Amino acid sequence: MTSSKFANPLPVPEPRQRKKLSPPSSQEKLEDWLMDQRWIAVILLVLPLNYLFTAYWGFRDFMVRTVLSPFRSHERTVKYIQAQIQKWRESGSKNMLCTRRPGAFMVTLRDGIYKKKDNAIDLPLYDILELDTKKKTVKVEPSVNIGQLTRFLIPKGWCIPVIPEYDDLTMGGMLNGYGIEGSSHKYGLFNDIVVSVDIIVGTGEVVHCSRTENADLFYALPWSYGGIGFAVMIELEIIPVKKYCRLVYEPMRTVDEMVNRFTELAESQTPPEYLEGIQYDFHNGILTHGDFADKIGTDGVYNAMGKWWKPWFHRHAELLMHKDHPTVEYIPLRDYLHRHTRSLYWEGDLIIPIGNHWLFRHTLGWLMPPSVTFLKLTQTKAQRDHYFHKHIAQDYLLPLDKLKEGLELSHDVYEVYPLWLCPHAVLKTTPQGAVRAPINDQKIEQYVDIGIWGVPGAVTRREVYDAHEANREYETWLRKNRGYQAMYAISEMTPEEFHEMFDMTLYKNARKKYGSEGVFMDVTQKVLVNKSKLGNNDFAKLV
Repeated sequence: MTSSKFANPLPVPEPRQRKKLSPPSSQEKLEDWLMDQRWIAVILLVLPLNYLFTAYWGFRDFMVRTVLSPFRSHERTVKYIQAQIQKWRESGSKNMLCTRRPGAFMVTLRDGIYKKKDNAIDLPLYDILELDTKKKTVKVEPSVNIGQLTRFLIPKGWCIPVIPEYDDLTMGGMLNGYGIEGSSHKYGLFNDIVVSVDIIVGTGEVVHCSRTENADLFYALPWSYGGIGFAVMIELEIIPVKKYCRLVYEPMRTVDEMVNRFTELAESQTPPEYLEGIQYDFHNGILTHGDFADKIGTDGVYNAMGKWWKPWFHRHAELLMHKDHPTVEYIPLRDYLHRHTRSLYWEGDLIIPIGNHWLFRHTLGWLMPPSVTFLKLTQTKAQRDHYFHKHIAQDYLLPLDKLKEGLELSHDVYEVYPLWLCPHAVLKTTPQGAVRAPINDQKIEQYVDIGIWGVPGAVTRREVYDAHEANREYETWLRKNRGYQAMYAISEMTPEEFHEMFDMTLYKNARKKYGSEGVFMDVTQKVLVNKSKLGNNDFAKLV
């Protein structure tokens, strides 16, 4: 047993015994040095490009919603997409359809090598279509992103119930994949707040689906990864919100304390609006829970943490973790909802090591965060191989009663910290989609997402570490324990193992019924690694 790096006398499980690597070659030293210095290129190139790109899209969004609003035609855009699909049919192309959106614009570790000139369809669907406060819904096009939607809704006193963090995450991506936030223990995943969808299916027609209309199609869309069709309109629930989030930070001194308190709040009959845990090492962490507030109370302090000169949230929370009592803060709501945006959770520590230094924050903090898009565009093949073999980025979703076991396995397999803990409800639906129904005929079962992003401990100690085997070990444990793997990440599963993890029965039936087979790529063709075509250092071919 080893000791915690914090002032905690409790023992920490010993690292898994691995062989030491031989001293690095000159080439390895050069590769490591180039990766360590990449932050210079990020500051000089990525941040300015990203700022200009963001400014352009902000200006475009403003113009579309104001000056150009009378000239914008959603229906005309949909017909344009259908015409492209018809042209593809007439061409006789054997490459199945996908969006033309460049892979670098996708928040995933893959860049979409399956996108070809003859099968990539242009989907210029970037706009918010309608806000209906009486129905409590908002209609959006699928390429509307989280940052765009919260800037539109929150000043009006509304928001969607589930707000995943990254500004770049799109509504269509989260519908076809997954989206989660600290409110998911109350509202479910992003797809659970979807009211209805218009989708172009394999036959080329637009089909409207909801919980009561074409429900088989509606519930087959989550986790389908575009395998059924192109969504062209998504209607979402909205809820009234208040100006502030009253956030409570509770220091946790043992892994059991974190698991027990986290479980207590997630399963409470009166749960907080927001719940999140950050585990900084095996034992020490911070648990935060928050609720809406109209004004700043006398029991806490005001923290406008969204200001660009403010400390990054996870580092601020780490300081509060060292206190021997809870801390209360009142935070502007949008600042809270985007609390991890500037630092990309804690990936910012690796991308720009000086990013949280007070001097950087006060001089260049206004350029943050670096866009995932431009980070990917400026990566070389060698850098991507290096990133995969010496870095982990996974989200594992598991039953809440398996949280401690999941944390112990993460420590044993990856030994990466901090870890992100986010609860979410799995809901029973009729029919049931890819995520299986709660056990014991419950309507709701609480799960937890363990976000594992960082450099494994074995890598930092220069020990033998096999990224493929590490992922496979955790995936195998997930399948045995009714868990799921987020599809944005690299999966080592075979198609058979994938179908053991997810129940794709409804999805397969929908593909057949709506003519999507042979038109749109199957989900497994997009998200699974085909190692038979790869060498030891050919990870970049996947992305």
